Amino acid sequence: MPAVSICTEPFRITAAAMARTYGFPGFEYVEMPHPVASLSAEGIRQRVEEMLPRVLAILGVEE
Repeated sequence: MPAVSICTEPFRITAAAMARTYGFPGFEYVEMPHPVASLSAEGIRQRVEEMLPRVLAILGVEE
């Protein structure tokens, strides 16, 4: 099943390190601003809308 990893900015170094460790240097993932937990439903919706083009690009889906 196709999937895209999403992490917040403070975890980008960890995400890149894990990708290298597992043999996937240059692994593509979507980075979003931190924090997430304090967002309202509308705030989450806005973040998703902002990230969607990148998610689709990683999946190879043309808009």
